[in-house]
Amino acid sequence: MGMTTSDRALPPEAPTFPWADLLLEQLPEALFILDPRHRVLFWNRACAQMTGLSAEEVTQTDRHREAFSAERLPTLADLLIDRQLERLPEFYPTAIPTRFSADNVRIDHWCSFRSGERRYLATQATLLSDPSGTILAAVQTHRDRTAPRFSEEKLAESEARLAGILGSSMDALLSFRRDLRLELFNRAAERLFGVPRARALGRRADSFLAPRSRRLFARFLSLCRPERDAGAVWIPEGFSGLRESGEEFPLEATLTASRVGQDPLFTLSIRDVGALRRAQHAILRLRLEKDYLHERLCQAQDFGEFLTDSPNVRELLREVEQVAPTDTTVLLQGETGTGKELLARAIHQRSSRKDAILVSVNCAALPPELVESELFGHEKGAFTGAVQERKGRFELADQGTLFLDEIGELPLPTQAKLLRVLQGGEFERVGGSRTLTADVRLVAATNRCLERDVQAGRFRADLFYRIHVFPVQIPALRERPPDIPLLANFFLRRFASKLGKPAMTFAPGAMERLRSYPWPGNVRELQNVIERAVILSRGPLVEIDFLTGSATPAPSPLAPLPHHLQEIEQRQILKALEQCRWRISGPQGAAALLGLHPNTLRFRMKKFGLFFPHSMSK
Repeated sequence: MGMTTSDRALPPEAPTFPWADLLLEQLPEALFILDPRHRVLFWNRACAQMTGLSAEEVTQTDRHREAFSAERLPTLADLLIDRQLERLPEFYPTAIPTRFSADNVRIDHWCSFRSGERRYLATQATLLSDPSGTILAAVQTHRDRTAPRFSEEKLAESEARLAGILGSSMDALLSFRRDLRLELFNRAAERLFGVPRARALGRRADSFLAPRSRRLFARFLSLCRPERDAGAVWIPEGFSGLRESGEEFPLEATLTASRVGQDPLFTLSIRDVGALRRAQHAILRLRLEKDYLHERLCQAQDFGEFLTDSPNVRELLREVEQVAPTDTTVLLQGETGTGKELLARAIHQRSSRKDAILVSVNCAALPPELVESELFGHEKGAFTGAVQERKGRFELADQGTLFLDEIGELPLPTQAKLLRVLQGGEFERVGGSRTLTADVRLVAATNRCLERDVQAGRFRADLFYRIHVFPVQIPALRERPPDIPLLANFFLRRFASKLGKPAMTFAPGAMERLRSYPWPGNVRELQNVIERAVILSRGPLVEIDFLTGSATPAPSPLAPLPHHLQEIEQRQILKALEQCRWRISGPQGAAALLGLHPNTLRFRMKKFGLFFPHSMSK
């Protein structure tokens, strides 16, 4: 450490500068002067404003140190006077020295004032000495650089953020001036062209383009000017890039120009469309495969349970294929379980209305008093319980298809309203007076002989002829015996897979029992029998040992019966009901005893007027 002021001879009187007072007082920078004894000789107005201390307050020894540091650290002038600049890092560890010598030093640093305020100051101290080296005074200035410092920090933060954005961009970005020398080459460009950034900077931008694309690039470059509206040019096709390996690839690019200084800055944003085209081709292929599989699935859903080797069923499917694309009303006739609803879905899926809705209504399942409300809707308050307006099935099926299953069960008043809808497309909701319209394609189904119902007055003749435009008679399973093994094996595979069981096959004699059974419940019954057999099977062989045997099939309700046979049938049904205590379904029910489906038995009970006796309900 050098000599202190007490070791040196001081001038008998501190120098004064009355001629400079006015000039220094007007300086915008905070300035003060110390004599060799660290006394304040001059404290200008900017110093007083920055520290809040007047010249009178700092004339006391060392008082000036409080002004520029809440920690009362020595000022640079103090360290210069005492020749202790080597202690600068001790007192200002975070300061940035920008000028440093024995007589002149400058540091940029954060300063804490007594008020708690922090400012970023550029502090400079200069030592004044005579020719003999005697210290005359030390001058210190403070320039407030807080605002520029914040701007620099924000600029650095923005540059770091911009660099992060450019670096994370999926597109390759190349920036250059008129000379085409690259100034920016982001990480995506490194990956795309296979060139490190350090080797790419300074190269010409067009060196990364295929030779045949460079002349086209020059034309686009001449069109792209920041002072014009065309400050950006899109290059969608006809452009090829050149990798470091020599491989060419198709690309699309956007060329932009911006005014940065006197020379415009161009930015070329590049995307490899070869990968994009390959992805689009793969997507298109997958979409075509999806459409194909969807079509095959629809076909499997439409006719999956009509696997057939029977000529009559194949002819039926050909008829369905022909009528489906039209808007013709179709009447599906067949026994219970023959697949009428399946064919209705097939007709809808193959029609021009396939993108609209298919609405199904089971007329036999609706109470007579609610049939009209279900089909045509009702207004609020139309009847007890009608707490809000409700759309009917015809409104829901507008522009689509309405499937009326068991249409023969509709009450006569509802048949009249249905006829009006089919003829003119008009109807009213229950309890309403407003006429509504609906464009609906009707597919109806029945397991009854509607001709007999017309003769008996149970079905309107005009409605019958209106829906009997294209009748389709679905054969019973017993009328297509070659299909029984085909369907049985189909259901066996389905339920074995559904239940997670290994490969299964029918036990010896099981298929013969399936062939000899009359199947009064048709395909639905066969499906249920196979499902039950798979569930009960404990090994790979599936037994069929719970059928009632080869009984004579029950006559179809679609065919008229002679009068004496009807009486015999009525007595048999009544006897079976009494024997089973009027239980209809279930293993101990009359339907199982007679070999009928429960719905078929209910229909025949209704036909013969057989109702549950009141005496048994007591």
